[in-house]
Amino acid sequence: MSQDLISNDSQELSFAGGGNGGNTSTGFATGSTCTSSGTYRAENKYMTCIAIYAAGEIFRTMTDGKKTTWYALSSTSSSTSSGGGSFTSVKVEAGTV
Repeated sequence: MSQDLISNDSQELSFAGGGNGGNTSTGFATGSTCTSSGTYRAENKYMTCIAIYAAGEIFRTMTDGKKTTWYALSSTSSSTSSGGGSFTSVKVEAGTV
């Protein structure tokens, strides 16, 4: 990625509603049908999986092959002006580092 394309706004995923108006507290069991396109999260005691589902798709098992519950994530924007764990890009001429 070119350093010219990095902006001062960043996006992060949070555990809340999802897709196009997903429910914030309801999980979707493996084998159920996705009702709203978006990004979903499932986890076990070893890992967290993030997957993108389109409306009408069937929720898969976790990567370990076991049934799980998928929860919708929603994207939020945050500004780097507060300095909350983000970075500022710096353009450097080739050969100067």
